[in-house]
Parts: sequence; structure tokens; C-alpha cells
Amino acid sequence: MGDMKKKVLVLEGSPRRGNTALVTDWVLEGLGKKGVEVRRVRVCELNIAGCQECFGCRAEKRRAGCQQDDDMLELYDLIVDADLVIWTSPIFCWGVTSQLKAVVDRCFALLKGESLVKGSNWALILTAGGDHYDGADLAVEMFRRLAEFGKANYLGQLVVPSCSEPGVLKRRQEVVESARRFGRELRSQIIG
Repeated sequence: MGDMKKKVLVLEGSPRRGNTALVTDWVLEGLGKKGVEVRRVRVCELNIAGCQECFGCRAEKRRAGCQQDDDMLELYDLIVDADLVIWTSPIFCWGVTSQLKAVVDRCFALLKGESLVKGSNWALILTAGGDHYDGADLAVEMFRRLAEFGKANYLGQLVVPSCSEPGVLKRRQEVVESARRFGRELRSQIIG
């Protein structure tokens, strides 16, 4: 039983592999490989429609369900089964990317009756072209409230501002160090 690896699901909201992916790489380096199984999902490559608020998901009480037949159906199982979900996104127009927001909205199907994400662990990685107030604060609050509503454990966030140019973070050693430290902190919270 002690050999069971913790499942880490990384939901990558960026439409390109830029600064957000780079920061995520460093966080995962800090998290390490021993005792964890990481699955990265680039949500921009999936077919996920927005929530229609039809409440069809309410028919299933003990599992996620949706009337829309798209890639979100597979993501539900991954989210529910994960010991840690790391949500990642650059800030676009004061929030997460529209692709990641579609996933967030569709998570409504997980928040019914006894929440299907109750007791799970969530963390957030955000990058922003400007300072923290370009919308990162709003995205952080959205995830905190979503986790609270779903009775998930919000483990924290890493916000990296001032990185609008691709690759600019490779020259900022303090970002590399803080990302790896965040990964180590997440590891200590899910593994001990």
C-alpha cells in the first residue's frame, strides 16, 4: 500500500507552450518524480464546449455526467481520481484562458449533492504579462471559491507577473527557484 503513487493532474490552459508551460515544468521538477505519477493535459487540444446550464449533469448523483458528448467526459474521471489537480493558465483579459474557463464551468457537474471533488487537492499556476492586478488576483479568487464550494483543499498558487515575452523567464533565476520551491511545497502537502 505504501508504494501507491499520488496521481497529479496538470490541466494546462495555455494555447501555446510558452511561459506558463515553462513555469509548470519547473514546478514539476520541484515536485519530483518519486511517489508521484504526473499526467499533463493541454485542454486547448481537446474538444470541450461551454456549459449549457441544462442541468443534465444532475441526473447522475454519484458520478460526473453531462449531456454534451465531448472530451470533458474523460476529464471528469481524471479530475475526480487525482490526488492533486494543478490548474495552469496565462492571464487573458483579467482571467484564465477561455479554454480553461470552459473546463472550470463544466466542473459544475462535479459539484452536486456530495461533491465529487471533496477532499481533493488543488493548486494554481498563473503567468501574467503585467503585474498581479492584471487579473491574476481575480483568477486566484475564482479558484479559491470553487475549491471551497466543492470542499476541495486549495493548496495555494504561484503567480508569475511581468512575463509577456516568450522565453523571458529563462533569464529570471528567482522565478525558477520560486517555481521549484512551490513544487516542493505541494509535494510535502500531498506526500508528507
